[in-house]
Amino acid sequence: MFRFLLLLATCEVGTMIHRRKPRPQSESRQSLRLSIRSILRQTPLHIGWQWIASAYAALKQRNRFAQVQTYCCFVGHGRSGHSIVGALLDAHRDIILSDELDALKYVEMRFSRDQVFSLVAKVAADQARSKRQKSGREGQVYSYLVPGQWQGRAPQPLVIGDSRAAGSVKRLANNPALLARLRSLMAGIDLRFVQVVRNPFDTIATMMLRTGRHFDSAYQEYFHNWEAVSILRSRLRENEFLVVSHEALLADPQAELGRLCSFLGVDCDQGYLGACGGILYGAPSKSRDSIEWMPDQRATIEDHLAGIPELRRYSFDS
Repeated sequence: MFRFLLLLATCEVGTMIHRRKPRPQSESRQSLRLSIRSILRQTPLHIGWQWIASAYAALKQRNRFAQVQTYCCFVGHGRSGHSIVGALLDAHRDIILSDELDALKYVEMRFSRDQVFSLVAKVAADQARSKRQKSGREGQVYSYLVPGQWQGRAPQPLVIGDSRAAGSVKRLANNPALLARLRSLMAGIDLRFVQVVRNPFDTIATMMLRTGRHFDSAYQEYFHNWEAVSILRSRLRENEFLVVSHEALLADPQAELGRLCSFLGVDCDQGYLGACGGILYGAPSKSRDSIEWMPDQRATIEDHLAGIPELRRYSFDS
């Protein structure tokens, strides 16, 4: 069994080390490989395979990660703009930031630091090759590719992390010891937590539209998640947590990205800022307009927002 996992790991490592081009494969061989992966993903063997593959990749890339100074963890709510912010950061020459890896799962399972870094680097490189595409509502596909920048290929990153937000805060809430485990694993480098906030009416509406949930379910999950973020924030140092407004990012991307890069400890030039600003829409999508709201639903949300300082500026009409 060990030899089988090792064979899978060494087959995979070419894609984990992004500077090495994968060998061409026949369609039948690629199909077989994907079928094996799909079967293994449903079993504990998948974690064994990931452990071996990431350990091998970490060994090969140990010099690449030698300069990392900061680990960045996104927390918050899905459907709030974390993926686009993560994609923009990944375009920086000194940053590798994967989308939705669920890196804390591997921290929880006691992968080594460089194993986690190698998984982040692999996912970021794979996503860059697929033009950082994300599926939207009604079959829409969005690309968060930043032309001419460094997505998926930062040579020696200073910052590394993952933009999975809702899943990360749930892991940290369900396992209070995980934060201490993360600090121990990242000993010697800084921890930074980023929360992207979008108008809650849009976030809740998108949850309802994308998953078919009823209002009560989406509303309760949103504010339950907010409470979990607040508890996490109380356990962090003041300089470890930053709130980024999705609306502010779209209105003034250079200022908001500059603030974010400063928080992470990296410089950013005008070429990077201009390229990132060039892929953004001028205004956020108002998902709230696609929902037929009951008057009491709107009032319920606005009453709740009034009690949260970071959310008081939002309303249905803002």
